[in-house]
Amino acid sequence: MSARILVIEDNQANLDLMVYLLQQMSSHQVVTARDGVEGLAMAKKQPPDLIICDIRMPNMDGYELVRHTKQDTQLSHIPVLAVTASVMPEERQQILQAGFDGYFTKPIEPATFVQETEQFIPIREEPGHGHHPDC
Repeated sequence: MSARILVIEDNQANLDLMVYLLQQMSSHQVVTARDGVEGLAMAKKQPPDLIICDIRMPNMDGYELVRHTKQDTQLSHIPVLAVTASVMPEERQQILQAGFDGYFTKPIEPATFVQETEQFIPIREEPGHGHHPDC
């Protein structure tokens, strides 16, 4: 199963690592944006199957991005995962209450990142793979 994943991250090293892991350890198509404004525009133009988004970014932070995404009928079904340096219990609660479907803490764990990401990719029926009784 191949999915289109939008990664929104302003830190080049973090962005490069996430893209590298997703491309090397899966067959997913990865597209990137450097801030929430660019990411939201890309999602509206060609909706991804999953969005991975940093929380602290210039122009539009992750909280604002997830709010726009969840209020947009074209995008509201797309899972959005937060990436955050903070692991305080109150922030974890705030992340989930804001509308994120899950989160990763920085630094991300390369050994489990792709597998954990894939748990949030919606399963969709591939054309021609439905159940057909034998004739």
